[in-house]
Amino acid sequence: MKASVIGFVGLPLPFTQRPHYVSQRKELHSTPPARYGIAYMQASTAGAKQVLSTDRASKLPWTETIANDECPLFFMPFVEHQLSITRELPGLADLPFDEHLSYQKSEKPVARIESWAWKSTHFRKIRATYIDAGYKAQVFNSVWYPNPSYEHPLLGIDFLSFGKKKVLCVMDFQPLSQDKNYLEKYCARVKGIKEKYEGLSGTMSARFYDEAQFFSRQLVFAKFDNPGPIGSELFPAFKEYVEEYVNMIMEASPDESESSVSRVLQLHKDYDQYSAERDPAIGLFSTYWGKEWASAFTHEFLFSDSEPISEEQH
Repeated sequence: MKASVIGFVGLPLPFTQRPHYVSQRKELHSTPPARYGIAYMQASTAGAKQVLSTDRASKLPWTETIANDECPLFFMPFVEHQLSITRELPGLADLPFDEHLSYQKSEKPVARIESWAWKSTHFRKIRATYIDAGYKAQVFNSVWYPNPSYEHPLLGIDFLSFGKKKVLCVMDFQPLSQDKNYLEKYCARVKGIKEKYEGLSGTMSARFYDEAQFFSRQLVFAKFDNPGPIGSELFPAFKEYVEEYVNMIMEASPDESESSVSRVLQLHKDYDQYSAERDPAIGLFSTYWGKEWASAFTHEFLFSDSEPISEEQH
């Protein structure tokens, strides 16, 4: 799910071609900072039941895999930690979305996926997703979108484990601009954190994503052949990145001018479109839950400001 990059960020895997899906959408409107969020979530299936995340999140953590293969839930501690941070945000509120996108389970292969979404005074959307398919797949993906009165980067997180010897980790302050001053101001502040963890300084494949768009030099990227570094390196780095990111946004001065808000909203939309068109995870979703659901999940939840493209355009 490229933390896509981060939608489900840069999975270097041979997934199938993504289908197109026609959905109804709500247009973006400039609204006071505390209310950004609901307006941009897509209104998908007419009359579909909407769900909230707070009650479902209270039932976390999951304690064992659904696959009955005794696979540890490698990234559940990350979910718990992020939830502990999220719950302390000023003005936190649920961001409703369609029930059928919130949870799915498959029997062959055995797998489950659950997602959550909130907004707050400073963030118009914080979404998170966990996939549990035992040793076949463990995935935690999350993207934090600041309110458009902040021109700051998005926080993208994508951690994946396939089998017993393949772990892929992607995390970044995903910049809205490649301007040198912008990158220095907002992204360089985590340089010291990244340098503490030598195993997290790999280079992402350009197969799906261009590092010159929506990525910074402080990108955390790593591949491991065992799950050990998940706890020893990735988890502490994750906690430091999230803490630094939240502090950065909370300390920032918003620019609520119409021109600035419109510009940032368009950049968020560009990010969603870019990610939805390149995210290889839709192949994984299709395998477990079918092409139609996979496309709806991509365009109505993961990248809800994206527009589906036709097979000819793809």
